Amino acid sequence: MATLQFHGKVQGTTECERESSLLAAALQAPVPLTHRCGGHARCGTCIVTVEAGADHLSPPGTAEARVLQVLKAAPDQRLACQAWANGDVSVRY
Repeated sequence: MATLQFHGKVQGTTECERESSLLAAALQAPVPLTHRCGGHARCGTCIVTVEAGADHLSPPGTAEARVLQVLKAAPDQRLACQAWANGDVSVRY
């Protein structure tokens, strides 16, 4: 069981029994995480900063890496729609 914590305008915590995207977990929490493109790594509106548990996230894929590069994202930032958690993670949005 993984615990996902969200820190921002609204705090939220949820537990997932299996691998889950940060976006899906945020919606379950419920945390109002913006996601204009519907989770397809096209807009970058779901960008989050990983505070803890980065090693429990899937590696960035090609589409996510491209969007993060365009956004000039910091190394600790990920797109919630593309980052899949398989362990405890804490993010700021």
